[in-house]
Amino acid sequence: MSSWAQRMHRRAATFGSVVTSCGHPGTPYPNRLEKVKFGVPLEDVCKNDIPGPLLVLILKLNKEAPCRKDVFRAPGNQGAMKKLIHFLQQGRLVNVDNYSVYTIASVLKKFLRKIPGGVFGREGEAELFQIVDLDDEVQQQEKIHSR
Repeated sequence: MSSWAQRMHRRAATFGSVVTSCGHPGTPYPNRLEKVKFGVPLEDVCKNDIPGPLLVLILKLNKEAPCRKDVFRAPGNQGAMKKLIHFLQQGRLVNVDNYSVYTIASVLKKFLRKIPGGVFGREGEAELFQIVDLDDEVQQQEKIHSR
């Protein structure tokens, strides 16, 4: 462990807290995070919960996207997208402040597009369209909430 890492580890220990990372509870300063898998079913990616690195991207969008215009329409920087996707797939630490909101949104769109069968699946999508076709708004809400 480098001297810088040792100093930071001691400093965190003296404050009475253990710095943890998503996916490795109780392990101070892990070398790797959870890997985000593109192109696999959502059940395989989110076995117990949303992977930490993906959650960080979602939280960044939640914080900054409402202040920006056309976040999900404007494309992100292609080179930055490739780099971010590579880091996510390898489980490397990512500083999301180095990426624009448009790049993060484009990476999330790509992740969602690559889910086989879509986010809802074929049956879920068909059911969603049936609910949308209902005339009674209260009945629509009841059907959505019952799922």
